[in-house]
Amino acid sequence: MKYLIAVLLLFPILVSAQNDSEDIREEKSFALGVVPQYAITNGFRIDLDFRLNDKNHWLVVAPQMYISSKSNLDWDYNSMAGGGVEIQHKIFMKREFSEINPYFSYGPIFSFFSVKDDGLAAQEFTENGGNYIGLVEDEITTNIYKIGGNLIFGLHFLIMDNFYLDSYIGTGIRFSFDDKTSGLHDYYNEWWGDMGYSGTLMAGGFRFGVMF
Repeated sequence: MKYLIAVLLLFPILVSAQNDSEDIREEKSFALGVVPQYAITNGFRIDLDFRLNDKNHWLVVAPQMYISSKSNLDWDYNSMAGGGVEIQHKIFMKREFSEINPYFSYGPIFSFFSVKDDGLAAQEFTENGGNYIGLVEDEITTNIYKIGGNLIFGLHFLIMDNFYLDSYIGTGIRFSFDDKTSGLHDYYNEWWGDMGYSGTLMAGGFRFGVMF
């Protein structure tokens, strides 16, 4: 539903941009897009592309937001919220845009997740005049921090002068940390798509949007 809303918001811009002529394709300097596969992990990502020079070097700033109030197929938690940003230096192989434009990009990524789940928590109590620490069942909040980087190769399809479809694949690496010495971290580090994953991974997907 969130991506349908995004498409509806972008549609008037797309319609108004269709009147651009073929001879100004190379003058485009900004793009706005969405990456729909982030919905699989209860996320939403917007890509802001800024042209840096006439050699078709671009800066991509991709803020991300995650939120879920219930468990999904991968994780059994009470709730989750998070955010992040990916920065890319994108270099197109052509100086002027045509229908198909190959490129490669690279850059860092940072993500943060706050996960609430049921578990055993330490709690102080007094008994027979003595102070003790025991374990009780309680809701635990784990904060997960993830840093890393991606190297991407892709094909940028320019349609109707301003609308684009972008398909990409590549590789990356992630390093994850949490604020607990033990507990839930390993549970979120079982495969490369997990919130707390550390290691190398495959990166890929598609995105679409408009260029100006």
